[in-house]
Amino acid sequence: MNTRFRAVSLVIALAAGLVVAGAGPSSADVPGRVVVSEVSDRNSDDKGAEVRCPDGTHVLGTGAEITSGGGAVVIDEVIPTAYTVSAYGVETLAGTTAEWTIRVWAVCGNPRTATYIRYQTTASHPNPKTLGLACHEGDWLLGSGYQLEGARGNVSVTGLIPTLDDVFVETKENHRGYGGNYYLRVFVICAEDAPSGLQVVSEESDENSEDKGAVRPCPEGKQTLGAGFSIPGAAGETILTYFIPTRETAIAYAHELSTTSREWSVRSYATCANE
Repeated sequence: MNTRFRAVSLVIALAAGLVVAGAGPSSADVPGRVVVSEVSDRNSDDKGAEVRCPDGTHVLGTGAEITSGGGAVVIDEVIPTAYTVSAYGVETLAGTTAEWTIRVWAVCGNPRTATYIRYQTTASHPNPKTLGLACHEGDWLLGSGYQLEGARGNVSVTGLIPTLDDVFVETKENHRGYGGNYYLRVFVICAEDAPSGLQVVSEESDENSEDKGAVRPCPEGKQTLGAGFSIPGAAGETILTYFIPTRETAIAYAHELSTTSREWSVRSYATCANE
């Protein structure tokens, strides 16, 4: 599907903050569902962390968190494999002398259906970049991830926006600009059958010029499978600090890169299914 058409469809579908899978001939539960995380060493160097799902489970969703970065660290990649999620943080050009960490999150489980991960990579230019990637026709999105290759802390992902069957990712060059080329790689975690009650819900923060976040609980009786985020109005002047899947919520938070009077917001997305 054409990326521009997919983006327009996405806006329409998510305008109400709620998208629900229609009834199908089959569904799949998610036994063994658990959220796990690992944290890196604490220092002022670029660094990463990796978490592995417990035995008998595999990756359904992802998340990452920078602590003590003060808005000076880009979450450069969040990469899912069948059994692991890795994340990497890179300081912006301005950098920081503070000691910071990156924590990586994985939602794990053992759905009673086949799952798979696929990815797609953009060209190295032009910039900024957008990319929509869908599951195979008739399949369902559980979670997603991304990787910036060659951005060197000069570019931020400002949207990782899930629907029921695809994800839309967008980037922005940081406010100082970036003359180099880079690649955006997008990952989707897909299931052949929709877990029972699969739906995507979202919540947007107030719009102002302050650091902020948004929390989106799953509807009652449902649990989180995947998390996503967007930063409307970012314009290269804000940076994602974390997007975290918990048992029943998805949380996203962003910092300003520098003081700005521009008003912007944060939207948190949760992909949910019946417990």
